[in-house]
Amino acid sequence: MATVPGIDVSYWDSGIDWPKVRATGQRFVFTKATEGDFYADPTFDDNWAGAKSAGLLRGAYHFFRCNVDPKKQADKFINYVNSMNDKGELPPVLDLESNDGQAKDKVIARAKTWLDLVEAEFGRKPIIYSGQYFLQDYFSMPGGGPPAWAKDYPLWVAQYPNVYTPGMTPYLPKGWFAWTFWQYSDKGQVNGINAAVDMNLFNGTLEELYKFAGAEIIEDKPKTHKVARDDTFESIAIKYGVTVRELASANLQLLKVGETLNIPVAVAIPQESESGSGSGGGGGSSSPKKTHKVKPGETLSAIAIKYGTTVAAIASENNIKNINRISVGQVLVIP
Repeated sequence: MATVPGIDVSYWDSGIDWPKVRATGQRFVFTKATEGDFYADPTFDDNWAGAKSAGLLRGAYHFFRCNVDPKKQADKFINYVNSMNDKGELPPVLDLESNDGQAKDKVIARAKTWLDLVEAEFGRKPIIYSGQYFLQDYFSMPGGGPPAWAKDYPLWVAQYPNVYTPGMTPYLPKGWFAWTFWQYSDKGQVNGINAAVDMNLFNGTLEELYKFAGAEIIEDKPKTHKVARDDTFESIAIKYGVTVRELASANLQLLKVGETLNIPVAVAIPQESESGSGSGGGGGSSSPKKTHKVKPGETLSAIAIKYGTTVAAIASENNIKNINRISVGQVLVIP
């Protein structure tokens, strides 16, 4: 059974080094945007831009409060995501975890109101996220099973064996027959995140994930890398957005200064200009390039996240041979 790994994050995972996350093999992320009609996650904008610059597919989620007006909740979510001028690649997510003292008929009716309003704005069916027991206890009709319309929505189920073994599948609540995403651990450790993180799987191949997201896989041309003195497999993998395992598998030798490594093909997210949603109509003069003056404590990864680009792009633009060596006061051209 083919699966694709990914994560979901919120305020509790702030300060993420997204190129490092991408180099661990993660290919998608769901990031918290809002909760109820009163909360907007302050790390959403950084996570949204950082994940995109590192090449991950992204979806935004809303933590639903069943005792709060669903229209106000939908408006809160829609307005906050729209403030990014970027709706992401994956469908939006309704996070159902607490009934907030409400009976199941109200939980179901209010959830459907949110789903309808968000679908009208985003133009696609949202994902329903929940656990097996919540869906059985608070999202079921008399006789068991979800409302008939629920089958039209992709299911992201939370169930925690915490350690995934290939071939495992989650138990589904009565009346649910397929899962699209599975959150199998809330105790994951991922390089680039200094906190426990939720681990997820997409039920399908990488190509099927991109098709589900409505994004086209764009493959970079094969590259080579000449090993410098301070290079490690990890630093090279991060620079090119591939995993250490992929890099090592493509180069069955120890690192030696001066040797040339083959860089395996990485998968990238299409840029706005390729889909026609960027500014301008083509053929005009290019806008002036941005520059950035390096401050104490800054890394190339942090600068790439700030400007929504990649470490590799900045390094190439500025002829940087070692991505771990930039100097305070150095002026970088931002592609």
